[in-house]
Amino acid sequence: MSVSEGWSAQFAPYPRVVRRAADNSIVKTRRPGDTAGRERAALAFLGAIGSDAGPRLLGHGDDFVVMEDLGRGPALEDLLVGDDPAAATAGFVAFAAAVGRMHAATRGRADEFYAELEPVDRRLDRITLAGHTLPEWWSAVRDLNLDPPADALEELLAWMAEPGPVMLVLSSGDIAPQNCRMGQEGDGRVRLLDFEGAKFQHALLDAAHLRLPFYGPPCWGRIPAAVGAAVESAYRRAAGIADGGTYVDGLAAATAAWAVVRLARLPKLLAADAPHPMGFSRRGQLLDTLQVAVDAGPRELIGSWLADVIATLRAKWPHLPAAQALYPAFR
Repeated sequence: MSVSEGWSAQFAPYPRVVRRAADNSIVKTRRPGDTAGRERAALAFLGAIGSDAGPRLLGHGDDFVVMEDLGRGPALEDLLVGDDPAAATAGFVAFAAAVGRMHAATRGRADEFYAELEPVDRRLDRITLAGHTLPEWWSAVRDLNLDPPADALEELLAWMAEPGPVMLVLSSGDIAPQNCRMGQEGDGRVRLLDFEGAKFQHALLDAAHLRLPFYGPPCWGRIPAAVGAAVESAYRRAAGIADGGTYVDGLAAATAAWAVVRLARLPKLLAADAPHPMGFSRRGQLLDTLQVAVDAGPRELIGSWLADVIATLRAKWPHLPAAQALYPAFR
């Protein structure tokens, strides 16, 4: 039986994921292009170190994995599009804590993860976002005549490539509100799904998703500032990362890096602003993303450049509001 839980499943079905009710398992075929078998490696690694961040690996073949079925509990997205702000807040806080626990459990254990993989370039993993390296994204943005400052690229690359032992952790590769399940036992814990892009890289590249509008899924919007503060605090506590200069500077770098990635889709947004299921504007989402990166206080070169890009785009799209709406649960 195909898996169809979650609000976003009505817009993007999961054709490679099948539930086997007989043994409470999920069979997932490997994504085309995943030659390294990252999901199998990540789930095997997490199981070996005693972490329940993701589902247990039950078996695998050359082109599939069999994993524990995490049940039919809600995903974070289901709470965000609901009408209960307390439940949405608690769910987002629990989601952030789950990401933080995974980071804490995997810190310093990169060798064990990569032992599960076919040979891959660890350095490329550290500078790869959404399937491409930062220089590739940077080149795509430069080709749009947006003139990103070259010196800023070198700073971001150095930050990503050398995160230091405290910040080098396992990322699932897709921190998103649909890629989790809330526990059905009432314990408030969240477990993560979708490790097809798993890699070891800077922890704050994941943490940035707790502040930015979620990029890929249909479910995205803004959260109230007080909720955002609680979410980030939960992440830091669980991950064991102090709320100091390293965290602040790192979030500025991480949000700037993701802003570059998201700017690369500008040609599509200039051509059309496709309707969104919740009534949002994809152009507005990009502007919100860029503004989050500016507000994070990045280095002067990239901060002033991002601010200039916002001004340029707002001149093209004067009809857009200053910010997109909050998630439905917080209206």
